[in-house]
Amino acid sequence: MKKKTLGMSAALMATGIFLAGCNNSDEKAMDHDAMQGSGKPSVDVKVDVPAKTMEDDKVIFKATAVEDKKAVNLEDVTFEIWKADEKDAAHKKIKATLKKTGSYQAEATLAEGEYEGLYHINDKKGLHHMDKISFTVMDHSHEEASHTDAEHDHASSENLAVHYMGATKVTAGATLPVSFHIFEDGKVLKADVQVEVIEEGVEKHTYIPLTLKDDMYVGQVKLAHAGQTTVRLHVENDQLHHHQDQLITVTP
Repeated sequence: MKKKTLGMSAALMATGIFLAGCNNSDEKAMDHDAMQGSGKPSVDVKVDVPAKTMEDDKVIFKATAVEDKKAVNLEDVTFEIWKADEKDAAHKKIKATLKKTGSYQAEATLAEGEYEGLYHINDKKGLHHMDKISFTVMDHSHEEASHTDAEHDHASSENLAVHYMGATKVTAGATLPVSFHIFEDGKVLKADVQVEVIEEGVEKHTYIPLTLKDDMYVGQVKLAHAGQTTVRLHVENDQLHHHQDQLITVTP
């Protein structure tokens, strides 16, 4: 009798140990799943390259990194570029420098042309971020020779109508809203539109893209210096390249 009882007890003990082992295993699996779900989010990297740049300006490449809504530093940021029509030529590599936490910047002075490239970013978690970039470097040196409308129009349309809709007098330091109606054959012209700001006594010109809103191209220009400022409109698409000047008086 005693031997039988001992045997049953041993069997029950073994079963208890087996069940306890299963429970522990399930708890570990659940803990593991919870850990997987609560891991830190990956680093979010954003890259900014201007679509168009003037030849006498530096091309500015920027990269920013954020993790869990906070700026974080990266291990390495490099921009690799080449001319679009010279893919087999040597590629130019530009290493970006840290400007502030999570913000990197690289600069390059490039000749006129269409460019393609890649950005290479290594974060501190060992992940590699890479994607394509493309941009244009434009040459506007020919515009300095003369400001006449005849020389500013390149294959312009005879049916093109341009009307400036902003103020012509502002105070130095003010922001001037600018807007243009640009029509061809009575319809809004679809084109790349920007203004070149030429301030009296200021060597560097500023280029500001305008956006199409309803039937007008609009933007804002910051005028810092008193004197006569020229707001030069650039309208360009596959069929035409039109320039037009608007004088703005900037008072002290």
